[in-house]
Amino acid sequence: MGNGWRSHLLTTRLSEEETLDSKLGAVAEAAVVGFLNLLSNAEPSTSDQMRLLLAKQGSSLPLYLHLVTDYLRLFTLYEQVSERLRTLPATLPLLLQHILSTLEQEHGHNVLPQALTALEVTHSGLTVDQLHAVLSTWLTLPKETKSWEEAVAASHSGNLYPLAPFAYLVQSLRSLLGEGPVERPGARLCLSDGPLRTAVKRRYGKRLGLEKTAHVLIAAHLWKMCDPDASGTFRSCPPEALKDLPYHLLQSGNHGLLAKFLTNLHVVAAYLEVGLVPDLLEAYELYASSKPEVNQKLPEADVAVFHNFLKQQASLLTQYPLLLLQQAASQPEESPVCCQAPLLTQRWHNQCILKWINKPQTLKGQQSLSLPISSSPTAVAFSPNGQRAAVGTAGGTIYLLNLRTWQEEKALVSGCDGISSFAFLSDTALFLTTFDGLLELWDLQHGCWVFQTKAHQYQITGCCLSPDRRLLATVCLGGYVKLWDTVQGQLAFQYTHPKSLNCITFHPEGQVVATGNWSGIVTFFQADGLKVTKELGGPGPSVRTLAFSAPGKVVALGRIDGTVELWAWQEGTRLAAFPAQCGGVSTVLFLHAGGRFLTAGEDGKAQLWSGFLGRPRGCLGSLYLSPALSVALNPDGDQVAVGYRGDGIKIYRISSGPQEAQCQELNVAVSALVWLSPSVLVSGAEDGSLHGWMLRRNSLQSLWLSSVCQKPVLGLAASQEFLASASEDFTVRLWPRQLLTQPHAVEELPCAAELRGHEGPVCCCSFSPDGRILATAGRDRNLLCWDVKVAQAPLLIHTFSSCHRDWITGCTWTKDNILISCSSDGSVGLWNPEAGQQLGQFPGHQSAVSAVVAVEEHIVSVSRDGTLKVWDRQGVELTSIPAHSGPISQCAAALEPRPAGQPGSELLVVTVGLDGATKLWHPLLVCQIHTLQGHSGPVTAAAASEASGLLLTSDNSSVRLWQIPKEADDTCKPRSSAVITAVAWAPDGSLVVSGNEAGELTLWQKAQAVATARAPGRVSDLIWCSANAFFVLSANENVSEWQVELRKGSTCTNFRLYLKRVLQEDLGVLTGMALAPDGQSLILMKEDVELLQMKPGSTPSSICRRYAVHSSILCTSKDYGLFYLQQGNSGSLSILEQEESGKFEKTLDFNLNLNNPNGSPVSITQAEPESGSSLLCATSDGMLWNLSECTPEGEWVVDNIWQKKSRNPKSRTPGTDSSPGLFCMDSWVEPTHLKARQCKKIHLGSVTALHVLPGLLVTASEDRDVKLWERPSMQLLGLFRCEGPVSCLEPWMEPSSPLQLAVGDAQGNLYFLSWE
Repeated sequence: MGNGWRSHLLTTRLSEEETLDSKLGAVAEAAVVGFLNLLSNAEPSTSDQMRLLLAKQGSSLPLYLHLVTDYLRLFTLYEQVSERLRTLPATLPLLLQHILSTLEQEHGHNVLPQALTALEVTHSGLTVDQLHAVLSTWLTLPKETKSWEEAVAASHSGNLYPLAPFAYLVQSLRSLLGEGPVERPGARLCLSDGPLRTAVKRRYGKRLGLEKTAHVLIAAHLWKMCDPDASGTFRSCPPEALKDLPYHLLQSGNHGLLAKFLTNLHVVAAYLEVGLVPDLLEAYELYASSKPEVNQKLPEADVAVFHNFLKQQASLLTQYPLLLLQQAASQPEESPVCCQAPLLTQRWHNQCILKWINKPQTLKGQQSLSLPISSSPTAVAFSPNGQRAAVGTAGGTIYLLNLRTWQEEKALVSGCDGISSFAFLSDTALFLTTFDGLLELWDLQHGCWVFQTKAHQYQITGCCLSPDRRLLATVCLGGYVKLWDTVQGQLAFQYTHPKSLNCITFHPEGQVVATGNWSGIVTFFQADGLKVTKELGGPGPSVRTLAFSAPGKVVALGRIDGTVELWAWQEGTRLAAFPAQCGGVSTVLFLHAGGRFLTAGEDGKAQLWSGFLGRPRGCLGSLYLSPALSVALNPDGDQVAVGYRGDGIKIYRISSGPQEAQCQELNVAVSALVWLSPSVLVSGAEDGSLHGWMLRRNSLQSLWLSSVCQKPVLGLAASQEFLASASEDFTVRLWPRQLLTQPHAVEELPCAAELRGHEGPVCCCSFSPDGRILATAGRDRNLLCWDVKVAQAPLLIHTFSSCHRDWITGCTWTKDNILISCSSDGSVGLWNPEAGQQLGQFPGHQSAVSAVVAVEEHIVSVSRDGTLKVWDRQGVELTSIPAHSGPISQCAAALEPRPAGQPGSELLVVTVGLDGATKLWHPLLVCQIHTLQGHSGPVTAAAASEASGLLLTSDNSSVRLWQIPKEADDTCKPRSSAVITAVAWAPDGSLVVSGNEAGELTLWQKAQAVATARAPGRVSDLIWCSANAFFVLSANENVSEWQVELRKGSTCTNFRLYLKRVLQEDLGVLTGMALAPDGQSLILMKEDVELLQMKPGSTPSSICRRYAVHSSILCTSKDYGLFYLQQGNSGSLSILEQEESGKFEKTLDFNLNLNNPNGSPVSITQAEPESGSSLLCATSDGMLWNLSECTPEGEWVVDNIWQKKSRNPKSRTPGTDSSPGLFCMDSWVEPTHLKARQCKKIHLGSVTALHVLPGLLVTASEDRDVKLWERPSMQLLGLFRCEGPVSCLEPWMEPSSPLQLAVGDAQGNLYFLSWE
């Protein structure tokens, strides 16, 4: 390792250069041999001629010798060899010019430059026939002509270049190019980089328009090859022509024509048919990076739409090209792709598609690109330039992806036990760590590893590079932290931690390293020497991931329980903790200079957060109000009183938003407010008046009015005994609280006491928590404390004189009697009145602080520059929020309980400002601004590139590429993202009801939601019992009947869902519900496992009982009865037949012998009889099994095996239940064995839906695919890919109507599909 990892990369490159030199030497040797063969047929003085040749300056170059040999062979008589050798130029450039001059004389001064220019500009070479066509067109083309239209007309003229001169020209060109005299099949002529190309450009490069004309003619010929009938359908296109056409269109300046080409859906179909999707994506990138000529009007938006469509659908269409029509038709109506979809019916006749009925009507702004990966991705990373991504898998494979085309560049096999993490050393060098403790460095340019070492004895869980890329840090489950010197290629430092380590990251400045461990603690190390400097957090859930913000002041960590925490790590203060994911957090990443961060986890979601504390809760009131001067929170916590300069007082209910109650009209500014009780409010005005109000039925009614004060009232405070008012007249007055809650006539209110001690206007007052001490402060900069236990004789007990440098604007108390003040000097002060000393000062505000409040351990302050800050008691600034555009007048704060089901409470702050706005804030919560959905499983890894603005995430089977969102996403918020768990069609197919994991029921008509309701808990099953009623199994134990009501006199879309009755709710845990074959009763399956039959309104009766611990599957068939499949070591199937009376009297038992080829057991997820002699079973690994009965002779039974046959009964086994009314108890028939007749891989994930229809089979899976199969051939007819894993599917089919499908996925989407 001492030589360094970079030396390994250099050694690899040197070895390749040596190989190249040896190849050139071989060419030189062949040239000399050819020259000697030529001389052997000439004059006898061979040695003299050899000396003439070797005397040339260029004779040491293989190409020089090759050109001399061919020149003498083509243009020299044997007896003239010596003379020609003497006159030939001595250097390679001059020799090339001499040869070109000779060829011009042979073939014409125009033809040769045209041919060589065409070979020079061609993208991937021209065949002889193509060169002939280009030269024929050039011959016909009028001089000085460059336009596309004239080139196309000339190509159809029929004038051909004479074949004899052309054959001679080709012979000369092949010799010049070193191709040899014999033409290889499919050979293409091309002028590659080298001395010959340089000579051609030097000789003909100054001829105006020569290269552009060549591009135009080549493009016109290629277009003619691809679209010979000029119909625009591009049928049967040669692949080589399709690959080269966009390049030549662009180089010829025909940007508009290229845009037309790239926005033709037939062109997309042509590329798909020949498997050139990567080349088409390259063409879109080529167009996007080009600059059109002046005055060209191009459909830029349409090209971008086609490009995005192809990138999103590339993986699917590459596998299934004929799905182009369906996927194009599934685009929004406004999309140009959708508009062209009908054109493809001319190309593919009689093709049926799964039409998406309720597709989005507008183009989505935030979509991702998905790419399937054959093995489970475990690590992802971006190259430093953001142009390439690496994906590592559990199988040890490295996939390199081109991010411009979103295609795989190459796949490299590491041979390790699995890749755990990545770190790019450069754009072409990649570090990877493995599950078996290896550290490898790969040279991506040459596709090989250049260094490998056993870095750890245990699984490496993470690695990262320092900002300067000079140090690589690794951690493992064994607790080892290691720093590697990437320059010297050796271990620099190591540290052994007592706990297993999960993750590691460098501070942005590179001097600190942080690790997270299994015990929930984050440890910080000094990078130089790995000395522990700090530990954060106590024992708790394991820390899975962590990251520093760009400034490095905050560290975010994600835990295994789904919690994300933000810490001011240097101060050791936790800023926030909130549940970010359902399940473990796998990744935390800071984006865009630390302004925002991303979390991803086991719930399959990637979520973008604001990156700082401060979640807006909403605004109260209208937009056009006068400045708000005061605010007070009602004791019940749900109402806010706001006083305005010109709009009186308004009362808002927090839970209902801007709805307000208003007092009688006031012609005075309300400068102070305080609640005495939930219904009594006191206001202080700028005219010196105090006003009492009673809140009744959303209106304020006057209780009393007092005008004792002669100047404005600036502050109010209340205790259990008193109301205190602070005035601009230098006084503070006390009022008995009890009297103020009753109505009084004007001027009947006696003042209990007047406190005079200030030397200026008193701005604020506040009672201590026990009400015994009143704090007052004002413009004299003094903070006074009064003992008010005896109202008639208040005593001044503490004085803090000139405690601020400017006016004191507010004061408040903490629950432990610490006094807090704020001032126009921009500071917040903490005081201990008993000790008479200052405890601290918070100088964080940049302008005057207008108010301060204390709630539990937090201090909230607001300032005249519109800033809201929250501090802890030690003076650590937890958050700073730009809350208003102008000065904030006042604020109020309280603890608000979290939503139902979540313990604890959140800090709620109300701010009012001179802009007239009243705003609600959760200042200690992070604002979620985006949810990135689309993964079909847990997100295993994520990476972000600041260079390209891209985000890469992976799940168990794919990777997704996102554009990092720039703004908060306010679209589609009403739609629930809860998993759709059940869906059912009404008997006539006119209505559909769906249910989700959150208990939401939605009624659909014509693919549109028309009514909603909520069931108690997760909806497991839905069954219609009539045209306007259905049964719901929810919360795993509640069976209820719901009614659909169409309101009289209303439109057909005005429906209502309501609960009609609860049928059962005390049967225990129910795992399934089905409609009996006769349609008159319900079949319920219990967890233990017992089958119950229940008629609505009757008590359930047991029809079968089994004792098992494995999952079971229940399905019914009108033709064959009730099928109950129980899984285990060898699965069993029971058939229950229903008689005319409705009772289940008979049974058949079957054993299922299913095992995978490797011997592993099969987990059945879906089962349904296909016919009277076969059963279809789908499994968690995506397999479909066709099971039938086989005779001892090996023949498959074709009769109905589901009917009970005459068989010898066996005696009842001990311990079976013989309860009356239950069968399969007294005697039993030996089970029949069902064997696998066919087995087919139909999905990549677990199969979640299986439906047998006449001539068709419908399946769906967690791989997001819905597939339609022809029976019995099992030919795939149709495929539709959902946004998330398919969770449920229900078909509806009538003989005269197309097949309809209602499909629900794990992201809360419901799709309505029609097979047309």
